[in-house]
Amino acid sequence: MRIPFCAFLLVTSALTTAQTPIPRVDDSCPTGTYRSGEYCKPFKSSSTEGQNIIEKSGKQCPTGYYSSGNYCKQYPSQTGKKAIPREGRDCPGGWYKSGQYCVQS
Repeated sequence: MRIPFCAFLLVTSALTTAQTPIPRVDDSCPTGTYRSGEYCKPFKSSSTEGQNIIEKSGKQCPTGYYSSGNYCKQYPSQTGKKAIPREGRDCPGGWYKSGQYCVQS
């Protein structure tokens, strides 16, 4: 499902940290989370706490993230830098291109 870019930006900040449930992709959830209905929720005291988790767009993850099934998880050393799937050729101001993503500068 493709979410319009402007709507995705509004939802991204609320849905990308492992402390908050994230929409489930297919039947899988990334490591450190468990399936809860249509969402993936973090385990208590999970090593992913504070990490951003996004749905994988294509085969690669953006800079500062690694692949976990259908998701890209942020390296612990990179916490605070958000990434979103890129829509079109450009990224919003204050973000840079990283493959199929825009990463916050």
